[in-house]
Amino acid sequence: IATEATFDHLRADFLARQILADLAGGTYNDTTNSLTTKIIFGNNRKPQNQFNYRDLSKPVHDLDEETYQFLSEIAPEMMSQTHGPEGSLLPYFPGYKFENGKSTYREEEVGEGGYVKSDPGMYGNVALLDVVSMHPHSTMLEVLFGVEFTRRFYEIVYGRVNIKHEAWDEVNNMLDGKLTPYIQRVMNGELSSKDLANALKIAINSVYGLTAANFDNPFRDIRNKDNIVAKRGALFMINLKYEVQKRGYTVAHIKTDSIKIPDATPEIIEFIMDYGK
Repeated sequence: IATEATFDHLRADFLARQILADLAGGTYNDTTNSLTTKIIFGNNRKPQNQFNYRDLSKPVHDLDEETYQFLSEIAPEMMSQTHGPEGSLLPYFPGYKFENGKSTYREEEVGEGGYVKSDPGMYGNVALLDVVSMHPHSTMLEVLFGVEFTRRFYEIVYGRVNIKHEAWDEVNNMLDGKLTPYIQRVMNGELSSKDLANALKIAINSVYGLTAANFDNPFRDIRNKDNIVAKRGALFMINLKYEVQKRGYTVAHIKTDSIKIPDATPEIIEFIMDYGK
């Protein structure tokens, strides 16, 4: 009875496993990680040969044509401007160091996960703003898996977004049309769009964990000692903190992808929204 009750409670998770297995051509007994790996990398046993990794402290002055075109397609605002005094094509963080297993930036020690900072106290009128899907977007904007495989990851991320908005024409063209049968099931009432979006969310969340894992797996790049996905977000949030403080506001709390500002005005909220672009 307890087993049946647990299964009923987790029915949505089992449905997600069924969907991922169908998309990957696997079985329900395959793990979520292995199914996600198959969806993104197919039968490629050494996808790391196409991976990108860079030193986040240094500007980027050159990108191959394929990478440049891909980033211009998925992040036109980022690619329409240069970054920093050296005119980098990608955002970078001068002074960032990773030495002896320790990261430092702007005289702060930065952990190897999300950035967390607090200024304890009692506050009112607190604005909470967060970066939408920070880790997935960091992965895509670094083209971490190379263009071919990062595009597949992009289609999973934005496939989920389009499913939530029921933009079926967009979904039809993603993942080689593998989502199309599910659109019909949603329209027939056999499946909810929420269930379909949840299946992709589970796959998306598994990717970040695998890029940062200590064990060998197809998403792991041996050059990635400092967890570049989380680090890119952490360094961004540190810069944002200083920019907000420079404008006379208190930063009460930062947790990975969110920032809380007491007595926030429309002006500072607008600044943060623009800064995130």
